[in-house]
Amino acid sequence: MQCEICQENPASVYVTDLVYDEDTAHGELGTPNLQQICSTCAAELELPHAKLPGQSKAVLFKLLQRTAEKSREAQGPSCGTCGQTVAELRAQGRLGCADCYVTFADHLEPLLLRMHQATAHTGRVPGLDEAALGLSVRIEQLKERMDLAIREEDY
Repeated sequence: MQCEICQENPASVYVTDLVYDEDTAHGELGTPNLQQICSTCAAELELPHAKLPGQSKAVLFKLLQRTAEKSREAQGPSCGTCGQTVAELRAQGRLGCADCYVTFADHLEPLLLRMHQATAHTGRVPGLDEAALGLSVRIEQLKERMDLAIREEDY
């Protein structure tokens, strides 16, 4: 196959462009346009191809870095210490470090509700039997009611 641009050299680089027009719906892929060109024409168009030994690896690495940065931006805020994102937190169900509790505070409550159906611990407490735990909870409730009555001056 000859180069579609110069019509002289054999084609060694295959470029696929996705062409979008007015009829292309949002989120749909465009119409593929395949172009077969030689390495000389590809170099003139500044396309990465196999004839550029060290440079093509560097171009590919830069492209992968940009893609990773864009995908991280799309995943929402990230922890300044460990770099974990909200999307990773939701996927794994685990925090990366202690600072994640502060960074993702707004996102943790709905996540805990979905995972545990509660945001407060209601299970067993080590070292306390059920009667002692019930008494402790009752005392805490009475203290809260007393504090509320004092604030509202409802003696």
